[in-house]
Amino acid sequence: RRMEDLVALDEAADEAAVARALCRRHAEKAFYTAIADVAVCVNPGADSAALHSADTARRYHSQPLRSLPPHVFATVEAALASAKSFQAQCIVLQGESGSGKSEVARRIVQYLCDVTSSSTDRVVQIKRSFVEAHVVLAAFGNASTPRGIDASRFGKYCEMTFNEKTELCGGRIVAFMLDKMRVTNCPEGERNFHFLYQICKGLPAAREGSAICNQLKLTEAQQFRYLSRNGGGGNAADDNAAFEQTVGALRAIGAKDDELKAVYRIAAAVLWLGNVVGANAVNNATIEHVAKLLETEPATLQRLLSGGEREATLAEVGAAADSFASQLYAQLFEWAVWKANRAIETKAKGASLSVLDVPGFEPLKTNGLQQMCINYANEKLFRLFCETTLERPQREYQSEGLNWSSAEFYNNMPACEAIEGQGQQTGVFTLLDEVCTGNQKDAAGTFLQALKDYNTSAVSVSGSHFKIKHFVGKVKYNAGALIAGNTELLAESAAVAYLATSKNVFIAGLVQKRSVGVEGSPPATVTHAHAAKQSVGYVLSATASCTCRFVFCLRPSEALADGVCDLNYLLAQIKFLHLLDVLTMKKAGFHYSATFQQFLEKYYLCCPALCVGGKLAWDEEPSLGCAAILKQCGVSSRHYVLGSSKIFVARAKTIWQLDEIRDQFWKDMAQRIVSALRSYQQYQRECISTIQASYTQWRATAPSQDVRTTCNYLFSGKKERKRFSLTSVRHYCGDYLDANSNEALLKVISPEQQQRPSVVFSSCCYRVTEPSLLKDATLEPLIVLLTAKILLLVEDAHSAKGAAEPYVLRRQVDVRSVSWVTMSPFADPFICIHTVEDKDVLLTCDFNTELATRLYAICGVTISCTNKIEYQPKKGQRTSITFATANQKEQYILKKDVVYVASAPAATPTSPVAVLSPPPAGPSSPVRLPSSTHTTPTANGHTAQVTNGRTGWHAGSRTSSTENLLGGSSPVVPSGVTWRGGRQPLSAFPTPVATSAGTVASVQSPPLGSQAAGSAALSVGGHHSHKHATTHHRHPQRGRNRSESADVSAELRELSASSGTSSPLRNDVSQKSTMESKPGRGGRPAPLSSAMAAVAAVAHTAATLHELSVAAGDSVRVQRLAGDTQWCIAEDRHGRLGFVPLNVLHFEQAPVCRQFS
Repeated sequence: RRMEDLVALDEAADEAAVARALCRRHAEKAFYTAIADVAVCVNPGADSAALHSADTARRYHSQPLRSLPPHVFATVEAALASAKSFQAQCIVLQGESGSGKSEVARRIVQYLCDVTSSSTDRVVQIKRSFVEAHVVLAAFGNASTPRGIDASRFGKYCEMTFNEKTELCGGRIVAFMLDKMRVTNCPEGERNFHFLYQICKGLPAAREGSAICNQLKLTEAQQFRYLSRNGGGGNAADDNAAFEQTVGALRAIGAKDDELKAVYRIAAAVLWLGNVVGANAVNNATIEHVAKLLETEPATLQRLLSGGEREATLAEVGAAADSFASQLYAQLFEWAVWKANRAIETKAKGASLSVLDVPGFEPLKTNGLQQMCINYANEKLFRLFCETTLERPQREYQSEGLNWSSAEFYNNMPACEAIEGQGQQTGVFTLLDEVCTGNQKDAAGTFLQALKDYNTSAVSVSGSHFKIKHFVGKVKYNAGALIAGNTELLAESAAVAYLATSKNVFIAGLVQKRSVGVEGSPPATVTHAHAAKQSVGYVLSATASCTCRFVFCLRPSEALADGVCDLNYLLAQIKFLHLLDVLTMKKAGFHYSATFQQFLEKYYLCCPALCVGGKLAWDEEPSLGCAAILKQCGVSSRHYVLGSSKIFVARAKTIWQLDEIRDQFWKDMAQRIVSALRSYQQYQRECISTIQASYTQWRATAPSQDVRTTCNYLFSGKKERKRFSLTSVRHYCGDYLDANSNEALLKVISPEQQQRPSVVFSSCCYRVTEPSLLKDATLEPLIVLLTAKILLLVEDAHSAKGAAEPYVLRRQVDVRSVSWVTMSPFADPFICIHTVEDKDVLLTCDFNTELATRLYAICGVTISCTNKIEYQPKKGQRTSITFATANQKEQYILKKDVVYVASAPAATPTSPVAVLSPPPAGPSSPVRLPSSTHTTPTANGHTAQVTNGRTGWHAGSRTSSTENLLGGSSPVVPSGVTWRGGRQPLSAFPTPVATSAGTVASVQSPPLGSQAAGSAALSVGGHHSHKHATTHHRHPQRGRNRSESADVSAELRELSASSGTSSPLRNDVSQKSTMESKPGRGGRPAPLSSAMAAVAAVAHTAATLHELSVAAGDSVRVQRLAGDTQWCIAEDRHGRLGFVPLNVLHFEQAPVCRQFS
């Protein structure tokens, strides 16, 4: 059966059971297996590309550790998640040579570069530099061996730094323990470093490579001694393609063309140094060519190789040339590392994730110093693994007071101490350095004798060899090979001094790159053994400061044949890697441990009792909080233990469950944040719409604000003003008749459309005619138009028979000829416009103050307010009109040359006929208008335009429609009455709606209990009036027959049918009762009674009569029915006439009208 985690094996499992499980998974192409949090990888060989593909990377990205099958990408994701919490992580790769560690390390770096985000070009460049740096280092530091065609011959510590956005913002690469002896002493059947073959085969095929090859004298690899031991090629891949890839990678990390040419010269010099010594003599021509490549003096190189002025033997010159070649190549390798670090360096601090790859164990027939250094590094890594995975947890269990019996595992500390020494006790490396620096004749014998005297069980001497008991078993080393590898025949200082004399800037500065390398890199040392000890110690100290995650790499077989898994070979690796100890410890131990406070801070979101607003809120003992979290998540007490300061969780499944709950909390919070953000954005859009609508309304009314301000300034303290003229809801819109869209009116101004100025003011008015001896002054209905240049008085000729034009010009005044404007100090509509033409204009206009203000804004006229206006109605004739206040019901009364303005309301009438009651609840609908088209002023100064039975109300940018009371077949209770308890004035501007009288009113439902309150206020005519609504004007000398009972309905229908279109009239539609109707252009009917005259005026002017402003409890006197049984015409206690709905009346006496049954 499939076994993804070896912890699930039976309790009695041994190494053989582990090997069989791994072989079965290898046959199923499941190359990764887990032992709890330790990953085991069996080298996939040719299947590596598919195993680490981009699709696989996307599948494992941002997934929990155990949500998918075991994979190194899952280990990387777990490490990256922990690194985000600023816990430095390190992935340590262990295994023998050829197990695939370098491939896994490269795949890890590629994965991190692929799945992390990139918001800037710098991040993209750093990612590419990381990937290409591994290509460069593989070319300069990898070689083909019997264990693998791309075996790493150096150790590599790659640290990657991530910012808060999980973007790769930089890092560093530390390369150590380069097998530089391979350059001059490559074993039989193996290849040298890849780049030395690539430059021989790839450079001639490159562009401009032939000319460079002629200068370097490069031909085939077989001509060089360093590359000819395996026939010059071996089983290498295509070196031509590899050379192009290496050069591209060098350019990606910042190498310039001159640097690349210098690299070619140095590599060629290394190869030609191997040919300095011929079969019988030194090849001076080769020395001169090497000096030419390095751009130095040949004599200087000759002295360097011969050891000075003395005569050196052929063997000494050859050994010096080999030593110089290995040092020169090591300098070139260090430059490549330095160049890569320059491309990825950063000063930013953030999350750190490192990858450590050390060359694996590789026992040879003759093991020298390089094999000892590699084995020492692996021994130290295994020591680190045992300490963190096997020993430290047991000590922790015991210190926390857990019931734990110590288990004995393999301890490789004696081997580590035998190699590096411990305290005052010297080790193998120390003894080797003492022998090599003492210039002793029998250095090997002295070294072996020192080892015999070295009292340790890990080292045993046998003849010319000695053995060290490593964790993989005993390995035999040759003492002479160790001494030869640790002794530098050519002093490094001499080689550095020679290269510093080069005329090539790159070559001369090559030796300085080591001191400018990675911060904290191991310094240069005297012997190779000491250098290896320092570099391994430096890397392991950096690794020990991180949280380590281990990946064990295994070879499936000796030959690495595809699809072949050798059980015995695999079993041997399981034994020397001590994987059974790891399995035993993971089974018996606890999967997770943390301090109480750490556990609380990490998982408090899983328990609502500990989490308030996404923050930790727990004041009691931390251990109790940990237990509460686990209890809330349903974890049994058998699966965790509380120590003295830490909590230990036995199963990995428990931690996965907690992680899922915590992640779900953040997902829910993210959804709430997104929802809140969307709500806020919707609120923003609504605010924007409101602001835009308000701004649009302000743009439409902005000009009127300036006019209002100027008007208030001009008339403050000089003239009484109506309340509605001062209230904020009164818009000084100017063009009340919408003259700018009335083509017929605009033709009066100018027949040519292009020459028509804009109308800034238009309204209905009455011109006051001169009184005669027997007649009072009369009021002539006209329309006043004001532009920036002229003022016009126009007569509406719609009702005139045979009229050629709908409007006739009666008077035109040049604005520049207006000298001053005179008005009375009282609240009356009179205005006198004085001109230099000796013919003044005396008008009555409801918007007289606005007209005066606009004249002031255009031509700066003088405005005076006096109770006596002197004017010239005709040229050469001067007259005057006087204004006085009187206690009367009408707003004003014109009698000859005196205007009486009302100062106070009249007394309350007696003998009420009807008492008002609140209207019934429910919606109300308007009645229909007869089909007609004309404009008529409303009581509030707005214009009602009647078209096809509907009235459009214009004020700024607002319009509404209404229907007339007259002519409806099935009339209903119209709107227009606003009931508000307590007689309180309205505080907000009412919504414009239509009333039956063609005016605008606000419709609001009566508040609860308004009927019980016994009083309510009405809002009529577009503005709020409690007791003092604008009354209709009538002549004071004409009375009314209050007992008139004529059939009003029939007369109304007749008048409505015969009226057709009508001219706009003034508001005093209730004229004298006995006034005769002249048969003028309007085709008016015979004389009517006072009430009938009022109704006729209403019908003729398209229902300009108001609804009465009355309150509950007021008394009214019913005069006539208004054409149906739903409305009546009534008079209030002030003598004002208007419409009242019948359903709000309570009759105290029986109606006397004939229309009532």
